Amino acid sequence: MKLYFKNIWYGLLSFVVLSSLLMPDVGRAEDDRAQRLLVEVDKNLWASTKYIDGRLIIDNGRRVRTLSMESWMEGVTKSYSYYKAPARERGTKMLKLEKKLWMYTPHTDRKILIAGHLLRQSMMGSDLSYEDMMEDEKISEAYVGTIDGEEKVEGVPTLVMTLKAKKKTKTYQTLKIWVDPVKNTVLQEEAYAKSGKLLKLIHFKEYRRIGDRLFPRKMVFRDMLKENTKTTYMFDEIKFDVDIPAKYFSQRILKR
Repeated sequence: MKLYFKNIWYGLLSFVVLSSLLMPDVGRAEDDRAQRLLVEVDKNLWASTKYIDGRLIIDNGRRVRTLSMESWMEGVTKSYSYYKAPARERGTKMLKLEKKLWMYTPHTDRKILIAGHLLRQSMMGSDLSYEDMMEDEKISEAYVGTIDGEEKVEGVPTLVMTLKAKKKTKTYQTLKIWVDPVKNTVLQEEAYAKSGKLLKLIHFKEYRRIGDRLFPRKMVFRDMLKENTKTTYMFDEIKFDVDIPAKYFSQRILKR
């Protein structure tokens, strides 16, 4: 009888030891899978350079207005936008260089550096903030992800992932995203403050193939601190890996 219980004891001990050895490997495998998925998502969305002809459709709950603009981007550190319409906004320009953001408005004929608390303000009255422009970078480089489970989004099976910021300076310390693991596309995103409060909700709609990438035709942003508002970013034309004149990323472009 003693030998019987002794064998059971050794069996249980072996199981516990084996489990403790295997579980970290399983965890690492899941973490590696999550990070690989983020890299594949970034491959769809990012390129060395990018040109966009698009519209911001801003619905503040009382009226809807549309801003037409063109944008040129190089990596994640440089971008230049020129607003074409409506008439009162035509000629407005924005320039992002590294960690600085400037804005030029024709009716004042001056440029201003948007910094500090100004970054948290609404960009052109939309559901995006100026800070959102500064936060625009590859999620695989800015966050570490874990896979929490599976859910369907509009009938599409997705993996639900929680992303934690690598740096404490990130505006959104936590993201929750719903990813189509077959197409490597994000269908929905929630952005949270350091306190855990939900700040932004984003839906990625109508993916289309552009070369070897899948890119959304539109993104719908909702500022969760506001009521009955939404901003739709329509990508009417987008080109990847285009040549961009160096002058587009110089402060001289901000002059009239």
